[in-house]
Amino acid sequence: MHLIFRILLFNLGLIYGIGMQMLVLPTSAEQLSVGNHPTLAGLSPLNPALISASERHPYLALNRGNWLGDISMSQIGYNKIIGGNKTHFGIRYSGISDLEFRDNVPTDDPPAHFSAFGITADMSIAFKYQKHKVGFNVSYIRYSIFTKNTHGLSFDIGYALKIKNDYMLGIAAKDFGIMTKLDNKNPSLPKRISGGLSKKMQFKQYSNSTYGSIEWNSISSNAKIHFGNHFQLNRLNLMFGYASSSNVSETSLGLGFNFNIYKITYGTRFGTQDVGVPKLLSLNILLP
Repeated sequence: MHLIFRILLFNLGLIYGIGMQMLVLPTSAEQLSVGNHPTLAGLSPLNPALISASERHPYLALNRGNWLGDISMSQIGYNKIIGGNKTHFGIRYSGISDLEFRDNVPTDDPPAHFSAFGITADMSIAFKYQKHKVGFNVSYIRYSIFTKNTHGLSFDIGYALKIKNDYMLGIAAKDFGIMTKLDNKNPSLPKRISGGLSKKMQFKQYSNSTYGSIEWNSISSNAKIHFGNHFQLNRLNLMFGYASSSNVSETSLGLGFNFNIYKITYGTRFGTQDVGVPKLLSLNILLP
């Protein structure tokens, strides 16, 4: 039975999003649609230097959706300017339930069901000096499968520079930390380094932002290339993304609307893995 558990643990690790790979999942519909770029600002961005926050009121972010293999994802975030610096506090969850536990004897019904899930609690702060932005994030991570669990800390750092003609340069180092042992082994965090460039074009009635970046992941042997575009016309937001690594390619689409203090966005992604269609719904609320 111990062997069966180890096999199940290995198979679950192949489901992108469970295990320590849960840390690379997008946290919002915009990230899912446009891609994880170190030049994409947001309430919970890849690059902690580009945290968004209002000068007068805090933001509340609510995100809910599914990843490959029917993995459920949820995130709640709170952004506020404290002491002149932008801050973010958030909690993320990803998990899958109704997994069947089976031993070496074939049966029609499994003797038990179990779940696997991961939870992270994030805290970020961003500083700005002239055209330079620097951000830091620390995350507490807890991952459980069957009766096993592990926990630990990870650290992120990011930098962004606004250069001429509305170009933005960004770089981020993510998920550097350590976990306690799980089944006699310390899980490896998916250490990532991302670098990218973006260009924003602003007109009277609309704006358009184009993104390009490359990401290296310590768990994957191949780099991943991201391209994305965000078009905004008054209250309407249209988003598109494309990502490629080795033999895997992904295309994503997003649609969003701004309603004064509310912003609602829906994003989905189509890939060559053929194990599900990720989708996310995001609601951002400007609080009193």
